[in-house]
Amino acid sequence: MIRVALDAMGGDLGPRIAFDGAVEILSRYPDVVITIYHFPNPGLELPAPHERLSLIACTDVIDGDEEIVLSLFRRRNSTLYQSLSALAQRSSDVVVTLGNTGAMVALARHILGVLRPKLYPALIRELYSNPLRCLVDLGANVHCPPSMLVGFAELGAAYIEALSDEKPRVGLLNVGVESSKGSAVIRETDRLLASKIWPDYFGYAEGTELFDGDKNVIVCDGMVGNAVLKASEGLLSFMMSKFKGVDGVSSLFETFYQTERRHGACLVGVRGNLVKGHGRSDLSAMIGAIEYGIDIARADLYSAIEARLCS
Repeated sequence: MIRVALDAMGGDLGPRIAFDGAVEILSRYPDVVITIYHFPNPGLELPAPHERLSLIACTDVIDGDEEIVLSLFRRRNSTLYQSLSALAQRSSDVVVTLGNTGAMVALARHILGVLRPKLYPALIRELYSNPLRCLVDLGANVHCPPSMLVGFAELGAAYIEALSDEKPRVGLLNVGVESSKGSAVIRETDRLLASKIWPDYFGYAEGTELFDGDKNVIVCDGMVGNAVLKASEGLLSFMMSKFKGVDGVSSLFETFYQTERRHGACLVGVRGNLVKGHGRSDLSAMIGAIEYGIDIARADLYSAIEARLCS
């Protein structure tokens, strides 16, 4: 059985999205059990009893706009802390949350631990599923020295190896492919990656190579990655709205959105499987984020990456 710990309190639309998503997942996957961590609300109707669904009421919620301060690590009764603790205790196989990204990363490092010293956890987003290609980092780390970006390349390459038959081909996102382009940090990262035996490094990647080309691991700092991702999502939504109702075109965009992109991002580099869904997720996105979590739990992604990077 795949055991999912679901933090119900992080999304903008409230816990109902998590409740309904969990019920739908249980109807689709007979080998999945879900534990929902929620904050009791007298006006909120809980899901109907199910033999593979458990509800754990918590007394605290970490809001989306809260800053990362020391007191965060003492809030053991929050839904996010409790779901991550279940993963650390191996009573669940994956955590899925729509909550505060900074809090999730900080608590995951604190509760689960990192795979190895000085290897910073990163958020990975799949840009395309067949063949698999991904972008790393998406916002777990904003200020990134060269050594951190090299670690992102390793995490992304291990992710590709664990979840596909593809060979990792790393590219470093830059303003151009010429050797003179980019900041001092980017140029030093390029030098370090070029000197490594693994993963295979294919040089700089421009923005035009995000969704197509020979590089399937695109590396950047979290500020750039987050901006790139949200700009791409915004453009897709804009195009879908503009072509809504146009025969063929609109259905093509909808098919791409539904089948070629997993919902959410995966935090890699910690000792456990963890999916971060978008705070604005609707029901279909919530279901997609849980399905993503099920997929990485089946692949035992965390263990595969640990074996690749720490053996």
